[in-house]
Amino acid sequence: MTFQHIAWIYVGLPLLLLAAIARFWKRPYWGHSLAGHFRNKIRRPSPILRLPVLLEALAVIFLLTALLGPVYPFVVSRVERGGLQIMVVLDLSQSMEKPLGRSTRMEAVKGSTAEFIKRRPGDAIGLVVFSNNAYLVSPATFDHDSLLSYLKLVNVDTLVNEGYTAIGEGVAAAEDFFTFSRERGQRAKGQVVVLFSDGENNFGRDPLQELERARQEGTRVYFIGVALDPGASQEIAATIPITGGKFFDARNPGHLAAALDEINRIEKGHFYTLQITRAQPAYFVFVLLAFAMLALRMILNGIPHFVEIS
Repeated sequence: MTFQHIAWIYVGLPLLLLAAIARFWKRPYWGHSLAGHFRNKIRRPSPILRLPVLLEALAVIFLLTALLGPVYPFVVSRVERGGLQIMVVLDLSQSMEKPLGRSTRMEAVKGSTAEFIKRRPGDAIGLVVFSNNAYLVSPATFDHDSLLSYLKLVNVDTLVNEGYTAIGEGVAAAEDFFTFSRERGQRAKGQVVVLFSDGENNFGRDPLQELERARQEGTRVYFIGVALDPGASQEIAATIPITGGKFFDARNPGHLAAALDEINRIEKGHFYTLQITRAQPAYFVFVLLAFAMLALRMILNGIPHFVEIS
């Protein structure tokens, strides 16, 4: 530990010395003609009864030390950081209103996705919806409360005038956002797309080309097929692994939750680094110690024996 304002010691020490002299120079005492007869019978007071004076002295010393500006030369700390950008890409075609378990496909997806978002507080998460076209509802953000509000609002009626399933458009919109973020200098540890759809691509851009673009840009795409018809989106599912992602065939709400749990385990959004902080102030430690000494001194004021001696 070093001190930034060592010059205060040349002011503080003389003041402390003068205060000590003033305190003990005018010490009150009692005089009586019979005091000499009891000199040999009265014992000296216990040193512990001088504790209030000691506490006062320690408080002053700690405050003077705080004035000297103590600092730690450097402090090494372990810092937890989040670094993923995750885009949830949600199919809003009318078929998402079909039942899945006790709810609709849309309700099941939104419920599972909300839980997934709550478990990723250290990552920036955004939302894209699509039918004929894709729309950015929310950019990747750490404000997950707002994101959950947007997720709650969207449903199949949001794009009621569109009726196709343009999976390629959804993936492209997410990738466009990642490109925009990189151009603005917003670097992330990783880029992830979590795609939900319940049908075959039948409109818009070629999803296989968009998956190849994602691979080139280092984006991992996870495709969760929600109660897909037999044979639907087979080519997309087979191409997904080239991005480093995975395809999940979700037939019920339990499958949805299990798929998102696995993605949560695979994509480690938190990592740790060692951070060195130089010249970290330490004066507050001595201020707290001074307050502790004064607090103990005040507690002793409640004990009559200490009050009489002091």
